Amino acid sequence: MRLSVPMKITGAFDRNSIQTPGVLRPAYTSGNISQAGVSVQPSSAPVSRPNPAPVSRPNPAPVLPPLPASSTLLRRGQKFTVAEPDGSVPSVLKLKLDWQVMNPACDLDASAFLLADNDKVPGEDWFVFYGQPQSPDGSIRYSGNTGKGAEMLIQLSQISPRIQKIAFAVTIYEAIPKNLHFGMVQNVSARMFHQMKNTELARMEFTDCSPQVTALVVGELYRYRNAWKFNAVGSGVKRDLAGFCAMYGIEAG
Repeated sequence: MRLSVPMKITGAFDRNSIQTPGVLRPAYTSGNISQAGVSVQPSSAPVSRPNPAPVSRPNPAPVLPPLPASSTLLRRGQKFTVAEPDGSVPSVLKLKLDWQVMNPACDLDASAFLLADNDKVPGEDWFVFYGQPQSPDGSIRYSGNTGKGAEMLIQLSQISPRIQKIAFAVTIYEAIPKNLHFGMVQNVSARMFHQMKNTELARMEFTDCSPQVTALVVGELYRYRNAWKFNAVGSGVKRDLAGFCAMYGIEAG
């Protein structure tokens, strides 16, 4: 099956920041703006030194609240039964992803692949991302990205019986052609909430933020007997969104 992945209407670059002929703009170095040299004419009068210009810095790192008693800090590869401490199963989950971009060229997105028992999507519409924000059964809804993170709502009771697993990933838009990678991103985390009670159930903090990584496999929500479990995959891969599509049975066009 072939899916046409649309171009993003907005990206991380502000087109108004492109240098205009005849206008000198500050140079970008390591996340800070350094002022280009300014020629000052000699004068016998005392030189009035202006206050230093403010320095543009990356967005501050998202500060996670302390781990609540209701939550479990997941290690890579750990399995977690989706339930509250009392054993009750929430009807709606929220997967909240946070990150800090150090290079403004990096435009991150989350995606979800709803998979049948052959680990493939039943059809291209079972792939949820910025160009297709809801699954056919209405069980997964992508709220879009804020520049510092994204959210997905998961209605467990509405997941189609044909779906056995849901894989979640975070990718950088056009990472490979633009030579972007997760070495330019830090403080990536994922938190799972009981949506109705706003209770945090589980948390993951990613360490695979390196120049060899272009995408993060967050984890997999899967059926186990009469329950739902979450596999905290938490690993970095050198793959883009089209690569994930091909792996799960979608030919991106």
